[in-house]
Amino acid sequence: MKFAAIFVLFANAFSAGMMFLASVFISRYGGKELFGFFSVVLGVVVIGAKVSTLGLDVAIVRFLPKYRTEGRADAAGGIKRVAIGLTLVFSLVGALIFGTMLYYMRAFPGAVSFTVALALPMASLLAVFQNIIRADGNVSRAVIGEAVVRPATFMVFLVAVQFLLYDGLGNFTVGLGYTLALTASLVTVIVLVVVDKKVNWAGDFSLASDDFRQWLSHGVNLLLSESATALLNQSPIVLAGILLSAAEAGEMSAVIRLAMLVIFALTAVQSIITPFLSRAMSNNNTDELQALVARATGFTMAVALPVCGIFFAFAPELLGFFGEGYVQAVPLLRIMLMAYFLYAAAGPAVSLMTMTGQHKIARTVICWAAVIMMLAGATAMSFGGLAPAVWVSGAVVAIYPHVLAVLCRSRLGVDPTVLSLRFLLKR
Repeated sequence: MKFAAIFVLFANAFSAGMMFLASVFISRYGGKELFGFFSVVLGVVVIGAKVSTLGLDVAIVRFLPKYRTEGRADAAGGIKRVAIGLTLVFSLVGALIFGTMLYYMRAFPGAVSFTVALALPMASLLAVFQNIIRADGNVSRAVIGEAVVRPATFMVFLVAVQFLLYDGLGNFTVGLGYTLALTASLVTVIVLVVVDKKVNWAGDFSLASDDFRQWLSHGVNLLLSESATALLNQSPIVLAGILLSAAEAGEMSAVIRLAMLVIFALTAVQSIITPFLSRAMSNNNTDELQALVARATGFTMAVALPVCGIFFAFAPELLGFFGEGYVQAVPLLRIMLMAYFLYAAAGPAVSLMTMTGQHKIARTVICWAAVIMMLAGATAMSFGGLAPAVWVSGAVVAIYPHVLAVLCRSRLGVDPTVLSLRFLLKR
């Protein structure tokens, strides 16, 4: 687990770094408008991918360890097939709707609209296949496609287009580059699934109605919470693109993406511990749950504290990388840095709730947070511009994880917050 944690941390750091460089590259060579376009499209793809999976990608991680403990290989085969099949269908429908909206409502050319829309099924299927790998505890292999292949392919494509093609970067080339990057990462993960024989296509499998209802019930709850989480992270950017302008969406994107680097260690560690949380819960082992989340929180804070401090001090220089006109957003970046630091201090509360049977409560809290973010953020943005919207976003991001942490303590007897470090001192 230590090797996996180190590898996943470095993979996520590589991904965050490369996507940061890609954002800077697009902003520098394509301008605020193009960066805003890419940011809004990326936000829609992230949200759409969560919806298209129906939450079954996370349900795989929840149920596969349970089925292996019970010796139910047929049910394990069934949930994989259902997740892949339904995700493929819904993501293709979503891509058609997304492409049509871009073409008719935003007046983008057909080539741009549907090239960008193809990113949606690629991202959705990637989530399912990498969680098939993650459910076996192979978290280091699971992140190779998304955290290594995707950002590297995208960055190489952008550089090649800018310096080798006469026209340089534009809406079509940026959209095509991201779709190709997702395709390359999906192919990589599928190869790993096939080589490791994660899905026995010729083996027996069951689609019992009780199991199917359980998967969908769990999946829909996870769908709502996962989609709401994506909305919490992406809605300020998407709203800025809709209510303000592409340039201001680019400015908001620079602020949000820099601030979210504070929690990249938490994102990495949550992907590592989810199968172990499910296994510990199956054994009713509260001590193991507490030990897992305490170590995860310690690891998270060890990264979040210096990242937040350095970014806070050098905010003007970091925003200056994106080009002229971004430095004015320094106060906004510092607000969001503090918000995400408080988010990190809540620890892996979201994963703990969703992997231990408390997903309905987690769904309710996260969905209400997303609703507040959307309504209050849209109102603030409409009447006051970016600054009031950032205050709203920062408040919601900082508070809702701690509400989940309080529920973890009351319902599970497990403290996921920074205060859980006291358990490490006792060991």
